[in-house]
Amino acid sequence: MTPNKPKTRNWYDVQMAIAAIAMSLTLALWNLFAGPDRAQAARKMAEEAQATPPVPTEAPVVALTPAPMPIVKIIFGSSAPQQSYSQPTGKKNSDGGGGGGGGSTATS
Repeated sequence: MTPNKPKTRNWYDVQMAIAAIAMSLTLALWNLFAGPDRAQAARKMAEEAQATPPVPTEAPVVALTPAPMPIVKIIFGSSAPQQSYSQPTGKKNSDGGGGGGGGSTATS
């Protein structure tokens, strides 16, 4: 058995070679056909940069008025819900309130 025996080729190597050739060919053809368009685009951008910008005209002033709210008929239910506020009435408790551990009482 010789130590310098060439490695056998497998299907993965063939796939990698095909992928490398395909990517290289794609980039080469892209640059080949995109070259004239790139030069034309560069000329067009230079012409637009040198052109004077259009003179701005004053926009007409329009008074904005709010649109009236449409009248909506409620189909399901009898009337629109009304907001109600309930205020507690009566005497407040003065027993010291909620928890918190309270104060300590001194005992002698």
